[in-house]
Amino acid sequence: MNKRLFAILVSLAFSPALADSCLAADPPGVRFRTIDAGFAEARATGRPLLLFFTADWCPPCQHLEYEFFHSTHFVKGIEADFVPVKVVDRTHESGRNSAEVQTLLESTKVYGFPTLVVVHADGIAAVRNVGYSSPSDTVSFLREAASRLKAAETKKRLADSR
Repeated sequence: MNKRLFAILVSLAFSPALADSCLAADPPGVRFRTIDAGFAEARATGRPLLLFFTADWCPPCQHLEYEFFHSTHFVKGIEADFVPVKVVDRTHESGRNSAEVQTLLESTKVYGFPTLVVVHADGIAAVRNVGYSSPSDTVSFLREAASRLKAAETKKRLADSR
């Protein structure tokens, strides 16, 4: 190998800028649960599920995942307040979804991506947000969703007690 080419490759390999860009390319993010594990954890902890309906072919889905779910600003809050579950639609790639994914898509009436659904494991109430505009809008939605779920629970308890 040409000594000059070798020297260039070695210097690039040890370049701090290259190392930083590689590390920044995939920051740690939310630890998504599988559907079954998420529902089990939500039942055990009482925390609501945060269902992230996404598709690999969907650019807004990728922006939401990278800008929000991989942002260190939001990870701790999401993990503390919700049980995050990533539900990936595969109809475009495979022609169909697994039965588990398809059932969840139908029961939550998700027809577009990305869609966030906040729901308790028992399905008492669901709050949804379709599309993605910014991390701040997503935070606002999640704050509102939590209060709307509490209101729906209270309403159901009152109705059940009558």
